[in-house]
Amino acid sequence: MALETLQIDKTNAIGRIELRRPEKRNAISPTMAIELTKILTDFESDPEVRVVSLRGAEGNFCSGGDLTPNGKSAPRSGSPTANTLDLMNRVYGETIRKLHRFPKPVVAIVEGIAAGAGANLALACDLVYASPTARFSEIFVKRGIALDCGGSWLLPRLVGMQKAKELAFFGDWVSAEEARAIGLVNAIFDGDSLEEAVEEKLRRLSTHPPIVLTQIKQSLHRAASVTMNEALEIEALAQAACAATEDFAEGMSAFMEKREPDFKGR
Repeated sequence: MALETLQIDKTNAIGRIELRRPEKRNAISPTMAIELTKILTDFESDPEVRVVSLRGAEGNFCSGGDLTPNGKSAPRSGSPTANTLDLMNRVYGETIRKLHRFPKPVVAIVEGIAAGAGANLALACDLVYASPTARFSEIFVKRGIALDCGGSWLLPRLVGMQKAKELAFFGDWVSAEEARAIGLVNAIFDGDSLEEAVEEKLRRLSTHPPIVLTQIKQSLHRAASVTMNEALEIEALAQAACAATEDFAEGMSAFMEKREPDFKGR
């Protein structure tokens, strides 16, 4: 598949995706959303890929949904262009669903702007690492549109309901430091160490048992909407699934033999 808006790479069990619309600060277009869904589908079925990174090109993560798809004019009320917003959101929604349900860890690397749909694209990833230049905004209210790309679901779970309302009601910019303080970002690394630090995180994740990581991710996602008793049942089923793998036997052997385990994903 020839890609118009993404650049991908696959090395050392890591699948890398770069959003490449730098002239639009990597704004999401329908084409980008479709391509991103397709690449995630490919990486999901590829046993050689154990972890995925997502970043933007040339110093910005993603400036949001492209509201000027023809490159000339923004949508106007009642116009055919405005009527495409619903279709665009449904296309973007499929990408967010794919990212949320993706069974392998996904790490967002955020530099520069992450606004609107771009912010929520990052927050839908499992981990978010940022540079000091990163800035986040739930900018929708300033564009006369409602939250999309999962923002209404993601924000309260990450920062609590009151803070979520503040972010959404005002649409103000949030610095990397504030984003880390309120739980939007896992860690900040300065420009010189960002690449090295994130590569080490990706490398470590790629050595962990992939079936176990999938079970952990699914259990945590489901726990947000179930009772404690239901969570315990989910955990028991997850443990049973993990105990049936070769990686479980390898983990136990490595523990007894006082060595590092070599997980094969089986």
